[in-house]
Parts: sequence; C-alpha cells; structure tokens
Amino acid sequence: MPYITRDDGERFVIPSYRDVMPARNKSALKRDVILLSKNYGEYITMQRKNAAEYEVAFSPDVGYLLGESIWHHFKRPIDFIYCEAIPNTTEVILVVVKAGAVYLDGTFPTDSVAEELVVFLTQQNNFDIYIHGEVPISQMPQVGKFSFDMTSVKSFTVLDQPIFQTLPLLKIYQLRLVDTVLKAHGIGVLPLKQIVVGAVIIGVLWMGYSYLATKSEIIQQIVQTENPYQGYFDILTTPDPSREMIQLLPRLERLYAMPGWTAQSINYVHGSLIALVKSNGAKIEDLSNWAKPNDATVDVKSDGIYITMVFFVVNRPQPDKIYLLSDVISKFIDNLSSIYPGNRLQMGTIVSKGVYKSVIFTITLDNVSPSMLALIGTEFANLPFVMRQMNLALNNGSFSGSITMEAAGN
Repeated sequence: MPYITRDDGERFVIPSYRDVMPARNKSALKRDVILLSKNYGEYITMQRKNAAEYEVAFSPDVGYLLGESIWHHFKRPIDFIYCEAIPNTTEVILVVVKAGAVYLDGTFPTDSVAEELVVFLTQQNNFDIYIHGEVPISQMPQVGKFSFDMTSVKSFTVLDQPIFQTLPLLKIYQLRLVDTVLKAHGIGVLPLKQIVVGAVIIGVLWMGYSYLATKSEIIQQIVQTENPYQGYFDILTTPDPSREMIQLLPRLERLYAMPGWTAQSINYVHGSLIALVKSNGAKIEDLSNWAKPNDATVDVKSDGIYITMVFFVVNRPQPDKIYLLSDVISKFIDNLSSIYPGNRLQMGTIVSKGVYKSVIFTITLDNVSPSMLALIGTEFANLPFVMRQMNLALNNGSFSGSITMEAAGN
C-alpha cells in the first residue's frame, strides 16, 4: 500500500522514489524533477540537504511522508529504527534511517521484518531503536524475534504509547504538486545568483543603517592634519570588504559549477581570485572552453592547474572619521556570533602607529554555505576594515578556510 490512512483521515505516504539531487544548476534541477515526476508521481517534497543538494521524494498520492515524519518526531538520529504494531492486524509500521537518510518505511507483515533488517547485521551501525506493542524486534535475543548485537545499538526504548495516531502534520513533509514546490524554493522563478546578490545588497544597506544609528558612541571626529593620519587614510582608502564579497560570491558560484573539474583551494587578494583545480576526468581543453565566457584564464604550472579571475574593485573615499578600535572589534564580534556562533575569530597584537592603531584578525570558516558567506560579508559594511586575504577550500558546495582582515582606529 503506498499510504496509510490514520483514524482522523490523514494520509501518511510511502513515496515511490527518493533521490538526492544537485542544486547548482536550477534549470537542470527543475528539468530533472519534472522528468522524474512523470514516472514516480506528480506530488513531491523537497528539502535542502546542504548548500549543493536537495532531498526530493515523489509520490502519485497526496499526504505526508511517513518515514520522515516519524524520524523528525524522534529528533532525527543519524541511525534510527522505529517499529509499531498496528492494532488488530499482523502488520507493523517500520521505519529505518541509515546515515541520516530514510532507508525504508512502510507497513510490513510481522514475519517479514527480520528479512528487512538482516542486511544491517554485516554493517557497522549505531541505531537508536524505538518500539511499541507486540513487534518482532527485541533488545535481547528471543525466539522468534530479531535482535542486533549490542555494539550496533546506541539506545533501545520501549514506548508506553504508539505515536502514529498523534504524529504532527509537518508542512515540510507534505506532498504537493511539482510546480507549487519548485516555486516555493525559487526554482524556475529567480536564479540563485540574483537571490544571493539581492540578499547581500539588502543586508549591506540594513547593516549600514543599523551601524550608523549607533555609531555616535564609538566615533570621534578627526582633526584634519596632513601627516599624522596619512597611514590611516592609506589603509582605509581601499575597497569596502562588503562590496568585495558581493563581487566575489558570483565567481565562487561559477567555480563550483565547472563541468568536469573541481576547485581544491581558492585564494583571494584584492580583486584577484586564484583557484587550484583538479580534473574529474575532463580535459584541459574543456576547462579552457569554460573559462572564456566566465572571465577566467587557465594557467598550467609545475605544481598544478590554476584558474584565475581578476575583477575591478572600487576604492572607498578617504575617511573623515576615526573609530574607537576596541569598540568596533567588540561590536563586530557580537554581530558575527549572532549569525555564525562559535569561537570563530582570532585576534593578533594591536599595533600602535602614532595617532591610530591597527590589528590583524582572522575569521575561521567551517563548511559554510554561500548564503552564510554572504551574511558574514554584510558584517563588514561601513566599518574600518580591510580584507587582506581569503583562503578557502570547497567541499560539496560549502566552504572552509579563513578570512584575514585588518582593522584600524584609535
């Protein structure tokens, strides 16, 4: 049966097909989803798995995903089994999640459950197991029941009450028509590039307004003299890092969309992006053909093959104010922690340069998405910061590495 109808009339569906689909090319994603829906059903759910992938489930029936709904109820353990006896039948509801993805869900005859689970005896597991009622699974070996070796069980819980009849109806697991779901995710409506850039611009404007509203407590007017502040002027008559990030993000998008090649490491300094790339089977000729329309050049060196993108970044006008360095850094740390929690910032030594001071600090990035990188960029807006260098590694559409900044003030 492709679905189970609850006593209140709500359907919980066992999808005919699940897949993890790449999100890099939205037009290709839309095409593939529509093609699959013709074979597996016109009702789908779609959730972001990570920055580069969507999880998509297909069904010919409306309702809510059975496996994902039950899994979500138990806080989504990485390895998970749920088994509930269906009253007045010889069947059970069985859900198996392996490595963070639904492996099996549906209703099964009691005597077939062991056949469904035996495959896991040869694998390394760490299951959170929940059961209710007279089911063919036990914690300790029993005649006529299936049990795992204790090294494969993280926890084993016997529930007093069944959960199926009271399972919450979650919109994220509601199967809806393909076109409706695609539009809800902005697929076929606006390109990802426009959305990201638009979000960054709005964020920059908002952060600028927010900072200007509170700047009076940390700003002093500079007494304009020619020599004492010249070094301060030189440091800050440079590109605004938030604007650099706006220009940099679309180029990073292009790098992880290279056909047949993968960027291994990326270095950015003042309008120049250099990426060490590795072939996934494609030729250098293919890389050169991609590079031309993407404003990039290919360099073959003794230590590898590099892609270079150079773009013009506009310098800021000469500043007419000087900020209290300690207050600026404190405010930046607080703002950064609100969008990217954790101990992400390492400070260097504050160096006195006469009438002003400067400090180098590094922001550590750990598997951040492009949208998170964009949000971090907004935190630089209208502050006395200079981006000295960015070093990134690309992993399945997310970035790890560091951003090195210099701040100046008194």
